[in-house]
Amino acid sequence: MPYLIKTSAAHMPGSCKYGPYYRLAVLEVTEGTQKVAMISPRARGVVRVIATWEKLWGGAKTERGAYELAKKEAQEMVASLEKREARNKRRREARALVRVYETFFAGRGTLDGVES
Repeated sequence: MPYLIKTSAAHMPGSCKYGPYYRLAVLEVTEGTQKVAMISPRARGVVRVIATWEKLWGGAKTERGAYELAKKEAQEMVASLEKREARNKRRREARALVRVYETFFAGRGTLDGVES
């Protein structure tokens, strides 16, 4: 399944007057989902919420800001999840080929059906 990174504005009290605060999440979505309305497992196309980062200050425009660091961590997480999923898919396909091979050649001595 594909994964998305979703950002939304965090709800903060009125006493927090310095800059915007964000909420960041990594979502597992169904095939074909390009955009998600909210960070919630109830949103259309969302299978599950994998991770969230809450109340990240987004006022710093450098790569060392809390929001930028969390976004980088989320991108690394998505890359890792996609790599793991691709590896598992290859394993499932290989197991299926082995089952087909064992079923087709069951009881035969060699691949060409001739005993050696």
